[in-house]
Amino acid sequence: MSLHAKPSRDDRRAAILEIARAAFLRDGYANTSMSQIAASVGGSKATLYNYFPSKKDLFVAVADEETAQIFTPLFDVSEMRGDIRTVLEKFVRRFLVLLLSDDLIAFYRVIVAESARFPEIGATAYEFGMKRGLENMAGYFTEAIERGELRRTNALVAAEHFLDLCSGQLHRKRLWAVVCDVSQEAIDTQAKRVVTAFLAAYGNDELSRVARAGIEMN
Repeated sequence: MSLHAKPSRDDRRAAILEIARAAFLRDGYANTSMSQIAASVGGSKATLYNYFPSKKDLFVAVADEETAQIFTPLFDVSEMRGDIRTVLEKFVRRFLVLLLSDDLIAFYRVIVAESARFPEIGATAYEFGMKRGLENMAGYFTEAIERGELRRTNALVAAEHFLDLCSGQLHRKRLWAVVCDVSQEAIDTQAKRVVTAFLAAYGNDELSRVARAGIEMN
């Protein structure tokens, strides 16, 4: 392709999403305007509206792109093989590294700040991010139940409880700026605690017994 070739529609759309993402994270949803984004992209507002009919549609596209890049590989159940404790601890560590990152904290704050006035924003982020993750985790837990590693239970409820345990205190402290950085040691410790608590509640008889014993010792 020529070095001077005109950008394709897909390239143009990707450039708009990148600029919009930076603007939403920096200024929030309410304080970001389509005029501002159009100026940064280097085109007219009319051209921008050809790609996204409204600011809400643009934010939805940014949310979809953001969550797909972050959560799709994270919740790839095809990688989840081996001893369940090892697999889940690895998942929690990966999950926390992402959840506590600067970009995801900023994105989370935008969602929380704007969802009261624009409920569809929160619903969109949930649909594209957490709901997808819950469904994938439930799939893995269904397989673990069939293997006899987890007791018979509702896999989706188990996934909800597991992800709630994953975030916990570290996410709240980071979100509320109680801490600015979280050490790898703290993440590793949290991963062990989360998986121990989860297996105590949902593990098979042996895994649950060992997990409860570990909780009692600590």
